[in-house]
Amino acid sequence: MTTLTQLIKNIENWAEARNLIEGSTPKKQFIKLMEEFGELCSGVSKNKIDVVKDSIGDCFVVMVILAAQRKKDEMLSADEVAAFVEPYGNNKVDIEDHLINSLYVLHRLSHELSSHANISVLFMSCFVQLLEVAHHFDLDIHDCVQAAWDEIKDRKGRMIDGVFVKEGDL
Repeated sequence: MTTLTQLIKNIENWAEARNLIEGSTPKKQFIKLMEEFGELCSGVSKNKIDVVKDSIGDCFVVMVILAAQRKKDEMLSADEVAAFVEPYGNNKVDIEDHLINSLYVLHRLSHELSSHANISVLFMSCFVQLLEVAHHFDLDIHDCVQAAWDEIKDRKGRMIDGVFVKEGDL
Protein backbone atom coordinates (compact mmCIF):
# COMPACT_ATOMS: atom_id res chain seq x y z
CA MET A 1 0.00 0.00 0.00
CA THR A 2 1.24 3.49 -0.84
CA THR A 3 2.06 5.72 2.13
CA LEU A 4 0.24 8.99 2.66
CA THR A 5 3.52 10.83 2.08
CA GLN A 6 3.89 9.14 -1.31
CA LEU A 7 0.25 9.84 -2.17
CA ILE A 8 0.82 13.54 -1.46
CA LYS A 9 3.88 13.54 -3.74
CA ASN A 10 1.92 11.66 -6.41
CA ILE A 11 -0.88 14.23 -6.25
CA GLU A 12 1.59 17.13 -6.48
CA ASN A 13 3.31 15.54 -9.50
CA TRP A 14 -0.06 14.79 -11.13
CA ALA A 15 -1.15 18.41 -10.66
CA GLU A 16 2.17 19.73 -11.96
CA ALA A 17 1.92 17.54 -15.08
CA ARG A 18 -1.53 18.98 -15.80
CA ASN A 19 -0.42 22.58 -15.22
CA LEU A 20 -2.64 22.98 -12.15
CA ILE A 21 0.15 24.50 -10.07
CA GLU A 22 1.36 27.27 -12.40
CA GLY A 23 -1.63 27.43 -14.76
CA SER A 24 -4.31 28.03 -12.16
CA THR A 25 -4.77 30.08 -9.00
CA PRO A 26 -5.51 29.29 -5.36
CA LYS A 27 -8.86 31.05 -5.74
CA LYS A 28 -9.90 28.78 -8.61
CA GLN A 29 -8.69 25.75 -6.65
CA PHE A 30 -10.67 26.96 -3.63
CA ILE A 31 -13.83 26.96 -5.76
CA LYS A 32 -13.04 23.32 -6.58
CA LEU A 33 -12.67 22.64 -2.85
CA MET A 34 -16.12 24.14 -2.29
CA GLU A 35 -17.52 21.87 -5.02
CA GLU A 36 -16.04 18.80 -3.32
CA PHE A 37 -17.20 19.97 0.11
CA GLY A 38 -20.74 20.31 -1.29
CA GLU A 39 -20.55 16.71 -2.51
CA LEU A 40 -19.35 15.65 0.95
CA CYS A 41 -22.32 17.38 2.59
CA SER A 42 -24.66 15.73 0.08
CA GLY A 43 -23.19 12.31 0.86
CA VAL A 44 -23.55 12.90 4.60
CA SER A 45 -27.13 14.14 4.32
CA LYS A 46 -28.12 11.08 2.27
CA ASN A 47 -25.97 8.70 4.35
CA LYS A 48 -24.17 7.53 1.19
CA ILE A 49 -20.89 6.20 2.54
CA ASP A 50 -19.39 5.71 -0.93
CA VAL A 51 -19.98 9.40 -1.73
CA VAL A 52 -18.56 10.42 1.66
CA LYS A 53 -15.41 8.34 1.07
CA ASP A 54 -14.96 9.74 -2.43
CA SER A 55 -15.54 13.32 -1.27
CA ILE A 56 -13.13 13.11 1.67
CA GLY A 57 -10.41 11.90 -0.71
CA ASP A 58 -11.28 14.54 -3.28
CA CYS A 59 -11.18 17.33 -0.67
CA PHE A 60 -7.76 16.11 0.43
CA VAL A 61 -6.50 16.08 -3.17
CA VAL A 62 -7.69 19.65 -3.71
CA MET A 63 -6.04 20.76 -0.46
CA VAL A 64 -2.71 19.25 -1.58
CA ILE A 65 -2.93 21.12 -4.89
CA LEU A 66 -3.95 24.35 -3.17
CA ALA A 67 -0.94 24.15 -0.83
CA ALA A 68 1.36 23.44 -3.79
CA GLN A 69 -0.01 26.46 -5.65
CA ARG A 70 0.81 28.70 -2.71
CA LYS A 71 4.36 27.29 -2.65
CA LYS A 72 4.28 27.04 1.10
CA ASP A 73 4.73 24.04 3.33
CA GLU A 74 1.13 24.11 4.49
CA MET A 75 0.16 20.51 3.88
CA LEU A 76 0.58 18.09 6.73
CA SER A 77 3.46 15.65 6.71
CA ALA A 78 2.77 11.95 7.03
CA ASP A 79 4.05 12.05 10.62
CA GLU A 80 1.61 14.82 11.48
CA VAL A 81 -1.20 12.89 9.81
CA ALA A 82 -0.33 9.79 11.84
CA ALA A 83 -0.33 11.86 15.02
CA PHE A 84 -3.89 12.95 14.25
CA VAL A 85 -5.12 9.51 13.26
CA GLU A 86 -3.78 7.64 16.32
CA PRO A 87 -5.92 9.28 19.05
CA TYR A 88 -9.23 8.36 17.46
CA GLY A 89 -11.01 5.76 19.53
CA ASN A 90 -14.54 4.44 19.39
CA ASN A 91 -16.32 7.70 20.20
CA LYS A 92 -18.65 8.85 17.46
CA VAL A 93 -18.77 12.53 16.64
CA ASP A 94 -21.67 14.87 15.96
CA ILE A 95 -21.35 14.99 12.20
CA GLU A 96 -23.41 18.13 11.72
CA ASP A 97 -21.16 20.09 14.09
CA HIS A 98 -18.09 19.01 12.17
CA LEU A 99 -19.55 20.01 8.82
CA ILE A 100 -20.54 23.40 10.24
CA ASN A 101 -17.06 23.81 11.76
CA SER A 102 -15.59 22.88 8.37
CA LEU A 103 -17.59 25.62 6.72
CA TYR A 104 -16.29 28.15 9.25
CA VAL A 105 -12.68 27.06 8.63
CA LEU A 106 -13.20 27.15 4.86
CA HIS A 107 -14.62 30.67 5.17
CA ARG A 108 -11.49 31.77 7.04
CA LEU A 109 -9.30 30.02 4.49
CA SER A 110 -11.02 31.88 1.65
CA HIS A 111 -10.08 35.22 3.23
CA GLU A 112 -6.42 34.24 3.65
CA LEU A 113 -5.79 32.87 0.15
CA SER A 114 -4.51 36.15 -1.23
CA SER A 115 -2.28 36.88 1.74
CA HIS A 116 1.28 35.75 2.10
CA ALA A 117 0.60 34.43 5.58
CA ASN A 118 1.23 30.80 6.36
CA ILE A 119 -2.19 29.22 6.71
CA SER A 120 -1.02 25.80 7.85
CA VAL A 121 -3.26 26.03 10.94
CA LEU A 122 -6.28 26.40 8.67
CA PHE A 123 -5.15 23.44 6.56
CA MET A 124 -4.70 21.45 9.76
CA SER A 125 -8.19 22.41 10.91
CA CYS A 126 -9.67 21.36 7.55
CA PHE A 127 -7.82 18.07 7.79
CA VAL A 128 -9.06 17.43 11.33
CA GLN A 129 -12.64 18.01 10.18
CA LEU A 130 -12.14 15.51 7.33
CA LEU A 131 -10.76 13.04 9.87
CA GLU A 132 -13.79 13.54 12.09
CA VAL A 133 -16.19 12.92 9.22
CA ALA A 134 -14.23 9.82 8.18
CA HIS A 135 -14.27 8.57 11.77
CA HIS A 136 -18.03 9.10 11.99
CA PHE A 137 -18.51 6.77 9.02
CA ASP A 138 -15.83 4.28 10.14
CA LEU A 139 -13.63 5.25 7.19
CA ASP A 140 -9.84 5.39 7.16
CA ILE A 141 -8.46 8.66 5.79
CA HIS A 142 -5.66 6.83 3.99
CA ASP A 143 -8.20 4.64 2.19
CA CYS A 144 -10.15 7.75 1.15
CA VAL A 145 -7.04 9.43 -0.28
CA GLN A 146 -5.87 6.21 -1.95
CA ALA A 147 -9.27 5.80 -3.63
CA ALA A 148 -9.18 9.41 -4.86
CA TRP A 149 -5.66 8.91 -6.21
CA ASP A 150 -6.63 5.69 -7.96
CA GLU A 151 -9.49 7.55 -9.63
CA ILE A 152 -7.47 10.54 -10.88
CA LYS A 153 -4.00 9.12 -11.57
CA ASP A 154 -4.72 8.35 -15.24
CA ARG A 155 -7.26 11.11 -15.76
CA LYS A 156 -6.87 13.19 -18.86
CA GLY A 157 -8.37 16.56 -19.64
CA ARG A 158 -7.34 20.12 -20.36
CA MET A 159 -7.11 23.50 -18.74
CA ILE A 160 -9.89 25.92 -19.59
CA ASP A 161 -9.58 29.40 -18.08
CA GLY A 162 -7.36 28.09 -15.27
CA VAL A 163 -9.63 25.15 -14.43
CA PHE A 164 -8.74 21.52 -15.20
CA VAL A 165 -11.71 19.92 -16.96
CA LYS A 166 -11.63 16.13 -17.16
CA GLU A 167 -12.02 14.53 -20.56
CA GLY A 168 -15.48 13.15 -19.78
CA ASP A 169 -16.80 16.66 -19.07
CA LEU A 170 -15.44 18.29 -22.24
